[in-house]
Amino acid sequence: MSYRVFARPNHQGWMTSHWVKWLREQGVAPPVLPDDANATCLTCRTPTRVGSLGTPYERCFDCANTISRHLDGFVPICYSLHSGFEGVLWRAKNDASAGWLRMPLGALLWSFLKSHERCIETAYGGPFDLRITMPSHSSTRGGVSHLDRVVNCVRNFSQSWDSSTLVKNDASKADTRRGRAVGDLFSASSIVAGKRVLVLDDTFTTGGTLASAARALKDGGARTVVGISFGRQLSAEWSDSRNLVATLPQRVLDLDSCVVHGIHSSDPFSEVFRRRR
Repeated sequence: MSYRVFARPNHQGWMTSHWVKWLREQGVAPPVLPDDANATCLTCRTPTRVGSLGTPYERCFDCANTISRHLDGFVPICYSLHSGFEGVLWRAKNDASAGWLRMPLGALLWSFLKSHERCIETAYGGPFDLRITMPSHSSTRGGVSHLDRVVNCVRNFSQSWDSSTLVKNDASKADTRRGRAVGDLFSASSIVAGKRVLVLDDTFTTGGTLASAARALKDGGARTVVGISFGRQLSAEWSDSRNLVATLPQRVLDLDSCVVHGIHSSDPFSEVFRRRR
């Protein structure tokens, strides 16, 4: 099934708020909410299976066994479905005629971090020293990360992001490392030693790419690595996700809260852990 095609609006004179409003009107960006932590993986926010005690597991299989060993935290802005936000992300990345979709993505990221970067820093131990975009391999798109193009759409925003500290060594596709942290997929500059790092990726499916990046950064001496993505991919075809996916059409993009909004702990889900035990 092909991805949705979006009609380009007449956006002359538009600011970030106009692009966020446009995304809201498309109905493609259901936000990930703080309450989702009650029945989803505490790392990646996918629904988890119910254990023998009748309560959901605290983490999904991939995060419990691999992802959380390398990634100290993860914050998705929206849930991403094939019929919605996944199409925005795919076309902005791969469709030459839809490069304009980088503008609403850049506006969304800028607006979200303006409201919630402090939430993320509070939840995961303090201010970030580095903000890194997930790199592309040198053989892909001329070695230019499509995420660099996204942040470049917002004036002066690109200055906050580093695109040279992390290098991708392998051009393999994400589906070749589902749920795995590949040790040599990335290389990190020595500049990361002792730093707290925020890493931007476009979407999270099983977390293999972000975990691999976090592994390289930790090997380079990074103190903390937290991931952020535009989308956390879900599908109604996944039995564990079906009930949550059914509720998403009723959600309207709202940047007043985030999944760690109002949390004041180095472990943002300490209260959730106690409630679910």
